[in-house]
Amino acid sequence: MAETCDVIVVGAGYIGCAVGCHLAMAGLRTALIERGEIAAGASRANYGNVQAQDAELAYSLPLTLAGLARFPELQAQLGAPIGYRRLGSLLLIETEAQWRTMQARVPVLRAAGIAAEIVPADHLGEIEPLLDRRVVLGACYHPHEGQINPFGLLWAYVQRGRAHGLRVHTQTPVLGLRVEHGRVTGVQTARGVWSAGAVVLTTGAWTNLLGQQIGRTWPIQHVRGQALVTEASALRLNNHIASAAFFEDIENSAGEAVLAISQTAHGHFLLGEAARPDPALGHDAPPADLRAIARVATRFFPALRPLCALRTWAAPVASTPDGLPCLGPVADLPGLFIATAFKSTVIVTPIVGELMTDLILGRPTAIDVSAFRPDRKVNHHAHPA
Repeated sequence: MAETCDVIVVGAGYIGCAVGCHLAMAGLRTALIERGEIAAGASRANYGNVQAQDAELAYSLPLTLAGLARFPELQAQLGAPIGYRRLGSLLLIETEAQWRTMQARVPVLRAAGIAAEIVPADHLGEIEPLLDRRVVLGACYHPHEGQINPFGLLWAYVQRGRAHGLRVHTQTPVLGLRVEHGRVTGVQTARGVWSAGAVVLTTGAWTNLLGQQIGRTWPIQHVRGQALVTEASALRLNNHIASAAFFEDIENSAGEAVLAISQTAHGHFLLGEAARPDPALGHDAPPADLRAIARVATRFFPALRPLCALRTWAAPVASTPDGLPCLGPVADLPGLFIATAFKSTVIVTPIVGELMTDLILGRPTAIDVSAFRPDRKVNHHAHPA
């Protein structure tokens, strides 16, 4: 089988579905190709949090703010339910060092228009009654965040894109990029050759596997993120919650976990997370890591101890050493674009679809994305702010 189109998007997670949809709405003949099913990678293992709490401050705030601004009207624009609801978030502080880190972030966030404040432990009961305030010094509180149904958002983009001619090919592994006369001209898949004027890699942890076949390596690394889901409960969280320890250098290994907890609209608790280096791009969740997640979650929220875990998940999660995404064209390889390794993917999904469409069409972008270029020089010992 051989097909020709204007743009090929490889990877049907949040970013790939949004990019494919926006390209199709712009009138480009677009194919979205996925090795498995929709959301086969990290997007299937996701809380759906629309969060600014972990934003990288030096370069990423305009991207984060633009994405956040899209969500109140996004369901109407896509014409399908995405389950968007407003809620707050807490970054729990356990040490004086974490307190200083949060104090330094708050003025920068406020200056950018993101509501944030440090709340001492004595006052956290008003914000999050289930929290055991005795195990924290306080928290950084962000009152204006949100959550969506992850699969609702993905399928809303797919359906909207299909209405504009987007062709979706699942169970179609991309085996390699086709390069002719110094430019990328398409992809070789298990089902044949697809040709296109542009190829967009939204492939997360798998991106460098494709790049290495043409002698390229981008500053993308990954870990295997793990979490578990409980039975539905009448208990209710008011916020999605994480530990300020995420802003520290943490060596992850078996038996260690850092708190990240949220709750679905139906009452299921999402508990995480344990992460470990994962050269094999695996999907199994070792029991020791799951026990560590349960220990951490119930230390902060003892009321969850009687709940049963219904399922677990694990998925390779992409990141970069400097905390910036790879977003834009590959400078010396015309026809190739990358959009991956976002620090918090959900919040930027709507704006990345717009930006990538502008880049491919050669139009000015609403946000300066030059700091995110895939072939930038990266300090591999950098710790993202």
